[in-house]
Amino acid sequence: MKIPLDTICVRSGVLCPRCRKLIDNGFYTLREVEIMKNLLELEEHDPNFKFLKDSTYVKSYETNSMILIVLEMGNDVPQAALVKLGRILSTKMNTKIRVIKKSDPKNIIVQVVAPARVQGINSVWTPDGDVQHIIRISKYDARLLPAGVNELEHLLSMIFNENYKIKITQ
Repeated sequence: MKIPLDTICVRSGVLCPRCRKLIDNGFYTLREVEIMKNLLELEEHDPNFKFLKDSTYVKSYETNSMILIVLEMGNDVPQAALVKLGRILSTKMNTKIRVIKKSDPKNIIVQVVAPARVQGINSVWTPDGDVQHIIRISKYDARLLPAGVNELEHLLSMIFNENYKIKITQ
């Protein structure tokens, strides 16, 4: 697995000046170092996750109740393998974790709110020049959301650096 920090630093937990600078400047967090270490261990020891060898760690986003890990990988990796990876990481780190593939924005939104289905995504331009994206989800699927609406809105806003709202429709 390709990671943005030095492999030796991540495995040992002792950070070199370059890695320490990346963490101090806010590009990565110590929690992400822990995530990278667990991913490297799973790649090395678990034959079910051999696809991690060809993957690249992109970023992790943490909210109150969950962590979202974004990996760049080939399209041949099944979604079930990512769900299984998330479950194993959840038990190791004692928090809810979801693993998604890096792709186009619509696909990332679909992966974040899954198993709920997205009915549509609208973009609204405000008079001050900002863009607000509204994600429509049916009332029936709202109960399937992996976290609270406010938490998912915050998570999507962190990922894309834009304003996202989730609207529950009839």
